Amino acid sequence: MQERGFLLVADISGYTEFVRLHNLRKKSAVGAFAANIYESHAEAIVSDLLEAVIEAIEPTMKLNKLEGDAAFFHVDETANEHQADDIYAAMERAQAAFQKKANALVFVQACGCEPCMQSKNLRLKIVVHHGDYLLKTIRQFEEIAGETVIFVHRMLKNNINSNEYWLVSEEFSQKLSAENAAMFSKVTEDIDGFGKTDLDCLILSTPDPENDTIKSRSWMRNWFRQLGYFVSAPLKRGVARK
Repeated sequence: MQERGFLLVADISGYTEFVRLHNLRKKSAVGAFAANIYESHAEAIVSDLLEAVIEAIEPTMKLNKLEGDAAFFHVDETANEHQADDIYAAMERAQAAFQKKANALVFVQACGCEPCMQSKNLRLKIVVHHGDYLLKTIRQFEEIAGETVIFVHRMLKNNINSNEYWLVSEEFSQKLSAENAAMFSKVTEDIDGFGKTDLDCLILSTPDPENDTIKSRSWMRNWFRQLGYFVSAPLKRGVARK
């Protein structure tokens, strides 16, 4: 069934730059063991950050599926003339929620492993498009397909020199209020399979996560806090999946 509406991908960037699991696994059994710990810590941190983003966006858009370190949302177009601005507000909430969760997780740096030490470099990217797409349901699963779905994902493959930005298509920005549309700057990107495309971009620059309460604690207290966090993380994800 063909639908018309909005598509959004929220992507956590900055991870592949510091998780070097394959090189560790090649070295020794100790390297493989360390790599497994790194990977579990990385997954726990990203899962918590992504969950915060999803909770911020879901009141406005429907989560279609998780895509590794990203989440794909959609919502059908309605008669609400402010729908694009509502999505813009959801993007603001997602940005704030991501930063709040990152601030709350500062204690993981007491672990000392690479993902935990470098977690402060994680940032959020959001891309949005508007157009037609195909929506089909197989059992309880919804599958979204079509050129617009391909396009919104390929928007993430760009030459923007930042790991924290909002990038939206003109089809989306034209539906924004003048005030919100003015927040973006015009850019032209060569989108794979679509050629040179005019888009609108907002570069963000949030500071590294900070938490005075956590910072005031002893290293030992934060070390035990992170230990408990990572031990309980698999249980927490298991409950969430149910």
